[in-house]
Amino acid sequence: MINYFFSIIALLLFVPLFILIMIIGILLSYITHSRNFYSLFTHNSCKVLMLSCFQRFNVLGNVPKKENGPYVFMFNHASMFDAFMLGGSIPFYINAIGWEGIFKWPLWGFFAKRYGAYSITHDNTDSAIKTLEAAEKILLQDGDSMILSPEGQRTITGELGEFKKGGFHYVKNTNIASIVPVGLKGAFEANKRTSWKINPGNLTVVFGEPILPLDYKELSVEQLRDLTKKRISELLV
Repeated sequence: MINYFFSIIALLLFVPLFILIMIIGILLSYITHSRNFYSLFTHNSCKVLMLSCFQRFNVLGNVPKKENGPYVFMFNHASMFDAFMLGGSIPFYINAIGWEGIFKWPLWGFFAKRYGAYSITHDNTDSAIKTLEAAEKILLQDGDSMILSPEGQRTITGELGEFKKGGFHYVKNTNIASIVPVGLKGAFEANKRTSWKINPGNLTVVFGEPILPLDYKELSVEQLRDLTKKRISELLV
């Protein structure tokens, strides 16, 4: 019963804040590029949204320095809190590749488009490849970093799922970004994909050692995928 009580209170706090932040972010995007207000607005807004859901937020490991990038931050996709955890722990602008379904969500989807995120499908390989090719400019031309979930969707069981190869083709094709393994702890317990309930708890982001282009230059896509999954799984112990 107490979990339902906390969930209702959390949603009463979260939803109005979320709507307000999305509207402000969308308006700002018409004035300047998202990277120009990320550090002050987006980064801190993510922390506020987690706090509104009674989540204690922690960051472990070394957050890579922007000047040593670009990076592709790869993480275990646990719950709706993932985006806020990454945004709240990475202090510099990051772009994203996300499932096309979220771009249809009211406000969040429109904000994602204005932010500059790339929509990718799970059902059409040719379309997904074209999206990844278009997104290469983020690393090669813009010099910005990227967040990407190799699983492609949130876990249902809480266990690390199968890693798809698309993101590793993306990294190998550009051959410029370091892969940063990221372990997200507590997100699944805070909110499961199959439930609306929000459980108060601890959200922890654990940053692993980057896998540099020199480290993966001679690796196949499959070998790089398996190495990254191993590194992320180790962070979740």
